[in-house]
Amino acid sequence: MLWENFEHLFHPSWYRKLRPFIESEACDEIYAFLKSEVKRGRSLAPLSSNVWRAFKETPFDDIRVIVVGMAPYHTFIDNKPIADGLCLSCSITGKLQPSLEQWYSEIQKQLYQGTTIIKEPDLKFLATQGVLLLNASLTTEKDKAGSHMKIWSGFMKYLFEKVLDVIGVPMVFLGQEAAKYERYASPFTWRFIVSHPASASYKGSEWDSEEVFKKVNKVLRESFGTRINWAKTKGD
Repeated sequence: MLWENFEHLFHPSWYRKLRPFIESEACDEIYAFLKSEVKRGRSLAPLSSNVWRAFKETPFDDIRVIVVGMAPYHTFIDNKPIADGLCLSCSITGKLQPSLEQWYSEIQKQLYQGTTIIKEPDLKFLATQGVLLLNASLTTEKDKAGSHMKIWSGFMKYLFEKVLDVIGVPMVFLGQEAAKYERYASPFTWRFIVSHPASASYKGSEWDSEEVFKKVNKVLRESFGTRINWAKTKGD
């Protein structure tokens, strides 16, 4: 694949970082697989224009936090994919999913007690603050959760070992699918592995003990003199 055919899908800062993979045989194999699935009549999520959205909304040089969640939402509403290319985000339908509801519940509990937060379905407001919102795979088949994990595993390995290894920012892995990539992360960064927000086994203990949003902001404040506004509030 030629980078020139894809560059409009990325912020320019990713050019030197991702061009080698985009122009590799490994990427050719991914796209050959996706094209074959479409020809077979399979519906895929997210839309092709949103597959690389995380790398469009968050410039490489602006990354402050890396969040890796589940594979993209595999369900559709009115023939539209819920997945929009950002981890947990659901801007296309505007309907919050259980995982995003739980995400906001933990943010409220950890950082905004006594304050009403706005539960935005589109997490672009986080992406533009430097939160790289990655799905554990960049595509999935309709109604088949995690069905493309294997085909994207090479890209994710490349991303963590060759691209994100030198940044040194906090990394948050949400659930088992995301945690598979933790072993590729740099040992010189802060890593948080927590229960997925909508996990069937969720009882609150994992999130309560981790207080991941608090801890991430503490790391950012002490190391970089910054923090993330994890939610919008009335009046923002």
